[in-house]
Amino acid sequence: MSSFSAIAAGAPVSLPATQLPREPLLLALLESPRRLNLLCAPAGYGKSALARAALERLPASCARIWLDCAGQRLEVAAACARIAKSLGLQEADPTSVLLALQLRRQPLWLVLDDYPQDPDADLDAWLQRLLSLSETPLYLLVSCRQRPQWNLSRLLLDERLCELGIAQLAFSREESDTLALAQGYDADCRERLWAATQGWCAGVRLLLSARDGVHAPGEVASWLRSYLSQELLGRLDAETGDMLCGLAYLPRFNREICAGLWEEGGGERFDQLRHGQGFFLALDGEATCFRLPPLVAKALQGHLQGPALTRLRLRACNVLSQAGWLNEAIELALGAGQPEVAASYMDRLDMDWLFAGDHLRLLLDWREKLPAALMESTPRLICLNARALLFSWRLDEAEACIERLSDFLPQAQAARNRRLLANWLALRGALDGMRGRLDDARERCSAALQELDPSDWRSVLLCQTTLARLDMAGGQPQAARRTLQDALELARRRGCLASEVLLDCDRIRLALLGGEVGQARTLLDACCERVAATSQEHGLLIGRLAFLRGELLLIQGDMAGAEAVLEGGVAQARACADPCILHGLIGLAEVASRGGDALGADRRMEEAERCMHRWRVQPVCYALPLQGLRLRLLARQGQWQRLRQEGQALAAQKAVPPLHTPSLPQRLRYLLALAEAGCGNPEVACERLRRLQEECQCLELHGLAREAQHALERLAGSLPIEQLSGLLPAGPGGTPDGSGHGLTAREVAVLRLLAEGLSNQEIGNSLFISLNTVKTHTKKINVKLGVRRRTQAIVRAKSLGLLG
Repeated sequence: MSSFSAIAAGAPVSLPATQLPREPLLLALLESPRRLNLLCAPAGYGKSALARAALERLPASCARIWLDCAGQRLEVAAACARIAKSLGLQEADPTSVLLALQLRRQPLWLVLDDYPQDPDADLDAWLQRLLSLSETPLYLLVSCRQRPQWNLSRLLLDERLCELGIAQLAFSREESDTLALAQGYDADCRERLWAATQGWCAGVRLLLSARDGVHAPGEVASWLRSYLSQELLGRLDAETGDMLCGLAYLPRFNREICAGLWEEGGGERFDQLRHGQGFFLALDGEATCFRLPPLVAKALQGHLQGPALTRLRLRACNVLSQAGWLNEAIELALGAGQPEVAASYMDRLDMDWLFAGDHLRLLLDWREKLPAALMESTPRLICLNARALLFSWRLDEAEACIERLSDFLPQAQAARNRRLLANWLALRGALDGMRGRLDDARERCSAALQELDPSDWRSVLLCQTTLARLDMAGGQPQAARRTLQDALELARRRGCLASEVLLDCDRIRLALLGGEVGQARTLLDACCERVAATSQEHGLLIGRLAFLRGELLLIQGDMAGAEAVLEGGVAQARACADPCILHGLIGLAEVASRGGDALGADRRMEEAERCMHRWRVQPVCYALPLQGLRLRLLARQGQWQRLRQEGQALAAQKAVPPLHTPSLPQRLRYLLALAEAGCGNPEVACERLRRLQEECQCLELHGLAREAQHALERLAGSLPIEQLSGLLPAGPGGTPDGSGHGLTAREVAVLRLLAEGLSNQEIGNSLFISLNTVKTHTKKINVKLGVRRRTQAIVRAKSLGLLG
């Protein structure tokens, strides 16, 4: 790095905190320089490095002075003497130096690096006067860990202040990934790097130094502890340092928590840390609670051990639970080796809690840490665990959990006994439905609804959801619609957003089964708006809505859009351990298959199966949908003989499909019909399709019924075998799409403009293509849809849902 002739002796020469250019930060400092440029953040956020980089960008006509305060008190006389020496002034007293700076006409940048938290009062006052000078090309660049007590508000109002804090100085996720990629980190490693550092520059560089061989992995921890001891703990008094080391064990905290845990001055020390030395990361937009970066927390945790640590954790459990932070209280109790205390807090969790954030995964993790005797020690805990296991498709474990309710029977009072039995019926009915015991499920859920107490409205919703899905699978959409509407009203009256959205997901699925694409899209848009309007994290709900959005985009033939949405949903589902990741990965396999990437589709299918195995999902919940995907992939590859053989073997098993794939049997029979055509038996194929169409009409699966009708028309016209794959249904919803008929995204766009009544020339002008190209598209559309005129194409497209 080059040096500056005008920088005082002893200017820093250490390596920068980042080798990235960080252009946005440099532009903020240099593009329209302000009188005060303030870099305010804890140690290790690259403040000094950014200051050096900014000075190097200055033109040669700018003078530069660097005063390294090193966090120590600097008296005004000493500071002015160093400034005078750098500028060659004869007089070094504060008044003379201030006058010389006021009269100066050449640009000057004065850097105060690591300005102390407790500065000299006279220096503070002198700098305030310096900042108030007018009509002088003077720029102060100050790095500090706590905002100085200057009149910053006035500077801000006068547009003479540029302040960069921890949010701006920390590496962005993109910058962290860029550095990690340069060291050969794969996606998982980059994720772990970001999770550990949260953009803390020094932490990122220390961890990467182990990868590039500068330091051995074991040395990194030692260097990190040494760094924090010198740069952080060494600047704090003993009580504040001890409190910071204690906070390293807390997953979240705020001023009230600190005041409760450290009664003597805890709140004041929190303020000192927050506004100065502490590495506090806000967990919400309002900065009501905080945590330490995981890497910093881990390095500080070694300073508190043994009985003192246990006492802190147990006190924190009580304080956090009183604040309503039960998740954190449970984690601390487990860390303190107090499973009974953890179980007592779990018993206070609400059922709605299960569907927020990553709580489903969290509860499953707790099941691994606690014995069943504690995890299922009360009826309330049993119901919570059973719901989580049912939601996770871990049916064997759910059944064992549900049966533990019998340990609490009979109850002393008849009313309580009936209530417990009714909840058992609700859980058992839901389990029977997921196992494919449809008659038992209907009987038990119906009986439960007769007995359930109004206060057990969540069990009422469980029964209604199960009954609605049974009706959907049994071809009774009107009954399913009525049941879902009743359940939706109950969820809204109870103010349960999670239940409302999950019920709407079933309503969207019902609309798709009926081929009502526009209605499905309207419902989905409304759901997404409601979830987005909340301030809570709803990863599980967002993931499930993303899978439905991806399916709709598949129906529209938007492969790129579907892939992006489904990828996002898969990430959310993976973080929440939601087994509905199956639908997202099946959708991504469909995208890959339609794009001709057979290997990519196979990889997605293997990934889905691996997730189901790792999450201990029961095969009855995923085996048949994956087999259906496998058959669909065979059809896209034109392997008709193998498709017929495997499809017939599958049909002979007469397996009951899971309730989350209600049209799967009909879709499998559709594939078998195509297989017959592909094997040279068009008459058999047409007969299968006729029977399938009649069945779908009876079951009100109108989307698939229209698809069967279209396939019959095409086969009657002696469709070539190589075009059979164009008759495949869209995928999970069983509704057709342009892509299923070989329509490209551009052809779909042309088709929509045709439906709006535009002429060929107007379509060309709208899409910026020639008239001949429009005519070519319209001819291809007619061929692929099996029609002769544009009016027929429009009617056909509307029946397929291509026009919404």
